[in-house]
Amino acid sequence: MITKEINVLVTRPAHQAEHLCSLLTAEGFQPIRYPTIEIQATAHTSIAKASLQHSQQYDYLIFVSPNAVAQADHLLNNKWSPQPANIIAIGPKTADKLTKIGLQPSIVATTPFNSESLLKRLPSSLKHKKGLLIKGEGGRTLLSEQLQQRGMDVTSVDVYQRALPSNSNEIDSKIPRYITITSQRALDNLFILLAKQTLELKKYAIFIVLSQRIAHYAEDLGCQHVVASQEASDMGLASTIVNLHKR
Repeated sequence: MITKEINVLVTRPAHQAEHLCSLLTAEGFQPIRYPTIEIQATAHTSIAKASLQHSQQYDYLIFVSPNAVAQADHLLNNKWSPQPANIIAIGPKTADKLTKIGLQPSIVATTPFNSESLLKRLPSSLKHKKGLLIKGEGGRTLLSEQLQQRGMDVTSVDVYQRALPSNSNEIDSKIPRYITITSQRALDNLFILLAKQTLELKKYAIFIVLSQRIAHYAEDLGCQHVVASQEASDMGLASTIVNLHKR
């Protein structure tokens, strides 16, 4: 247990911060909730809804995040057509969300719960297969590209967008020891929201990020202390901070 209060800035969207904050609190850290992304419904609701209403035409439904599950389910008012056997989740949180809305995933990515680990669970040849990739606007294109290379006919549907929160204020003058970052967008938005403190944050804070890809991005932006989690999850982020602080 940490005996001295150590601040951790948690940048997850407000509705997704509770689990990570509770993990940090249990270890004696002081989480500071500072969402740098706000999940909003897609601006193209009718297009997304039309694609989802024909989801039974696909061999694979691929959900890339819990937000993708929640927003898609909201668009359909939980009225899904009978589904094919292959419902895919990028990780256990996405799988749990699917189960709660009545869809049972047949394939779930293993650690570190990213596109690369999901691809390892899928067949190397997907010729004559159709897949619906359910996601948010923007983000990585690796999964779609790799599925197409394997022969899959991929249709992407954006069911939400990531916006800049409008109500974030500057944090206290004391720079937090650690900052958790779960995406490149979260980091970009952090520096937009805290423009006056950006140089200090880059110089003194330790950025705990969800992947090596994000770590390289943070370093390219000038962050001097960056550590990648071994697992793309809240537990991975918390464990990385705990282990780092014990050194």
